[in-house]
Amino acid sequence: MVRLLSLLFITALVPRPSVAEPCILKNNFCVPFVACTMDGNEFFFGRSYGRRSGPVVAQSRQGTQCEGSWKRTAIGAGRTEFTCSDGRTGRGTFTYFEPTTGTATGRGRTSARERLRFWAGANILEFVLNGSEEDLELLDCVRKALDDGS
Repeated sequence: MVRLLSLLFITALVPRPSVAEPCILKNNFCVPFVACTMDGNEFFFGRSYGRRSGPVVAQSRQGTQCEGSWKRTAIGAGRTEFTCSDGRTGRGTFTYFEPTTGTATGRGRTSARERLRFWAGANILEFVLNGSEEDLELLDCVRKALDDGS
């Protein structure tokens, strides 16, 4: 509980990104963010900001709003924590491997025990289609999230 309250306090101190602003690298290193449940039934689409750390905001297809923060370590790995408007919380770990496009990929889990895969970066779909071994449900989930989010 203390950790959740600390996260909410820290998140409140971070300036809130505006969805009205374009999500481009020149805008505080903004990149698209997609998360899918491992069964591919639910997705979240949003934005991640910053080069080494920053806020992440996303919304599910059903309208659930999620906010959190992420932080990258010197070796390229990182951690993220988030809280959603439906009461779910979660955390994840990721690998940040292409700094020029903000590309990262990771795994996480929600407080409802849902397993997540997530991606961030300027070229998510190209990365998922060309460089990953994801199953068809997750590929379809990423496509739907990107289509609905644009």
